[in-house]
Amino acid sequence: MNYVIFLTLLNLILISRLKLLFKDQGAGRKDAIIMGLFPCLLLPFLQFNISWVSLLVWLIAYPWLFLLTEGKPDRQNRNRMIMLLLHIVVTGILASPLFNLQLNSLAAGIEQFIYEVLFLSPGADFNWATVHLVFFGFLLVINETNILLRYLLNVFRLKPIGEKGKKTDEKEYNTGRLIGILERIFVFFFVLLGQFAAIGFILAAKGVARFQDFKSRTFAEYVLIGTLLSTLLAMGVGYLVKVILML
Repeated sequence: MNYVIFLTLLNLILISRLKLLFKDQGAGRKDAIIMGLFPCLLLPFLQFNISWVSLLVWLIAYPWLFLLTEGKPDRQNRNRMIMLLLHIVVTGILASPLFNLQLNSLAAGIEQFIYEVLFLSPGADFNWATVHLVFFGFLLVINETNILLRYLLNVFRLKPIGEKGKKTDEKEYNTGRLIGILERIFVFFFVLLGQFAAIGFILAAKGVARFQDFKSRTFAEYVLIGTLLSTLLAMGVGYLVKVILML
């Protein structure tokens, strides 16, 4: 398998899916089309063959498949995860020796330019797959783990609540979500760096900031469950990336 092409496609897909970050009410047709077209940025750098055509067909068909699943609010997060898995499977097949997607001379020229900018010799040992893999994990903890987290909270029948058991407003909810994103990013990189003590510091800092709100047991339990799940998912992604890097 050409892992550079595979991971590059996945990263473009994950970048396009960042539009789902605050789309709790469902993505529209414009969002779906952008999500389908953004990965097409890689097409000019691939050799034109049957694999290239197959990838183009899939990227054109994907937005319409996505819209069919996005129209069910009660299953929205589950369907979004299924569509990502489908993307990974199809992309993996197209990047496998069975279809054998390959970079063209334009990609080689861009690579040469990057080497010159970084003052590296053409034969330098620079592992692009490693860069793409770390970036892939980074994108996963920003949005995809958030989708999985909301799905799990829904499975456990836990709803966003504010102080004193009141339903949280949209501004407060989005602020909490942003804090969660930053928390997972730090945890992800701390796992890669082996700085596990720093993870405890992040969790402690969050607890101190929320201390006054923990007078409500229900709210405290909701925050604790959400924080532990979020941290666990980020650590899982970090460990996965670290293990693959060590292979």
